[in-house]
Amino acid sequence: MIAIRRVEPGDSAHVKALIEGILNTEFPEESKAFDYPDLNDPAAYYAGKRDVFYVAQRDGQIVGTVAVKEDDRNTALLRRVFVRKEFRNKGYGKKLLAKALQFCEEHHYRQVMFHGTDRMETALQLCLKNGFEEEDITLSSDLKMVLLRKTLLRAPAEPVATHRP
Repeated sequence: MIAIRRVEPGDSAHVKALIEGILNTEFPEESKAFDYPDLNDPAAYYAGKRDVFYVAQRDGQIVGTVAVKEDDRNTALLRRVFVRKEFRNKGYGKKLLAKALQFCEEHHYRQVMFHGTDRMETALQLCLKNGFEEEDITLSSDLKMVLLRKTLLRAPAEPVATHRP
């Protein structure tokens, strides 16, 4: 059975090994193009009131991750959408994404943005299947960057009390 929970300080080495392992084997160009300061201590990096880092755990092993980082008052950045290869297409990514989007709704974000490359097909397809839309594609050196956006529905406003005579 899978458990999705917030990352803890003791998870840092496992999270870093999982993500760097996937980046180095499946996305070597991407791993060279970006710096990853958040991987050294995700619990601290995502400690803001409107930030979160979740891990998917099965049989005591971290098998997936997803993070939300505040970009501005209305916009959340969806980050670190990774699932260990042997656990893909089993619903783990979908559960992680649902948990992240629930967090975004609870924290009153109006939109969620996901940046990736066209080679991150599984993560892009997961987002597109869950209501994200393609916003922009740009070329950066050897990488084709894709920007996806999901607009979140806001809860209807409380009805205004009317004065009765």
